[in-house]
Amino acid sequence: MFESFSRWAKEKFQRPAIISPARSEQSLASRPLPSVIVPRSAVEQAVDDPIDLVFAVDGFVNAMLNDGLYTRFEINQKAMQVCRADVYLAEVNNGGHSQFIHNCNVYGSLADVIADARAGLAAMGAHGQLAALDKMAGWVAEHPDEAEQQTGFEGGRDDFLDTLDDLFDEAEKAASMLALSALWIVSWPELKIVDDADCGDAIRQLAMANPLRESRLLHRSVGKLASQMIGWRDVGIGLACANAPGPEVKLALGMGRVLDVEGEKQMAYHLRTNAKEPRLCVATPTHAAIYEYIATDPPVARLDENPFAAGAPRVGRKLGHVEAQAIATVIDLAEAYHAPAAVDLLLRKAGFDPTKAVVSANSVVPRDGGAVVNWVVLADGHAFHFQSTPNGGVLLRGGREESLVEAHSLELQEHFDRAAAAGDV
Repeated sequence: MFESFSRWAKEKFQRPAIISPARSEQSLASRPLPSVIVPRSAVEQAVDDPIDLVFAVDGFVNAMLNDGLYTRFEINQKAMQVCRADVYLAEVNNGGHSQFIHNCNVYGSLADVIADARAGLAAMGAHGQLAALDKMAGWVAEHPDEAEQQTGFEGGRDDFLDTLDDLFDEAEKAASMLALSALWIVSWPELKIVDDADCGDAIRQLAMANPLRESRLLHRSVGKLASQMIGWRDVGIGLACANAPGPEVKLALGMGRVLDVEGEKQMAYHLRTNAKEPRLCVATPTHAAIYEYIATDPPVARLDENPFAAGAPRVGRKLGHVEAQAIATVIDLAEAYHAPAAVDLLLRKAGFDPTKAVVSANSVVPRDGGAVVNWVVLADGHAFHFQSTPNGGVLLRGGREESLVEAHSLELQEHFDRAAAAGDV
């Protein structure tokens, strides 16, 4: 489940989208959860309104994964397969196979999602949809570079994938995946039907019953911070924001689409900073930059326009820029100083919740004893500055003058080790 936060975050930027069999390793759980809990009304209406039962299984799976922190191997595999097949259905209906590939690649889950969806489609008898998925999987295996470039929007859509969208639509007209899925679900002996009024509590109790939940919460918290502090795109955009004439702070990255950036077609991402206006940004192997966001009219497609290009913004004036060497330096120092674990530990010691913290890279200050890396941290509605050094870390507020809490390097190493070990169980 976990090797090292740094390796995971570094590989995320350049992970190839190669289809491989689903991971075969099992967690420490002796067997998957014995039941799948759904509300009675969803089962009673399964024939006439199958979407409610499919959504109920989706909700159960998401509660076990996100709230209970069970692994995918600790959940009933048929439920996982229904959930992943429904992801496939929703993504293709929304933005086609191109969007499905892109969104799965963002989370590095494409191979697992395909494996589960394949098994689910075969079991429920959705043969036409399975044929489309198989063709897509074959294309991804043969064209990994092109798969990485898919966005679901104009400029990031391969023509072959558009033909699969048509094939999928024909299969849906012949036999609805939702209907087939619901019929399969009601046949499961593992299905536990609970009165609607009690269903939420029953699911919550099962989620909270995971004996490994608390340790995995720590692992997930540090992992989220690692993606922001060791991931190339996040670090690069944070530094580019800090280099703007009126320095800004990266708050959230949004969807990406291929746009004209300084005369070249590049993947640009929506960006929210502490400025009032939205931004656009790019992160490439050579640099990162942020730009003004120029909205376009009309927001809907014209008759002669590709619908996936409708409403696309234009890239305006460049506001901030950073070269690859500066990005790499911050990432290397963040790894060496255990910066993600430091932010998690310091926020906990200061009485703040680290699990939803936002971190933005700011600057590197060379010093005789080792460089100091400055970060902006937002948690529980408060803004902090975090200084990471070879000797430890300090969380400050009030213009970097008031030291709120500190931790030395030995504490950080111990906290990192605890978080890393939690990912192995």
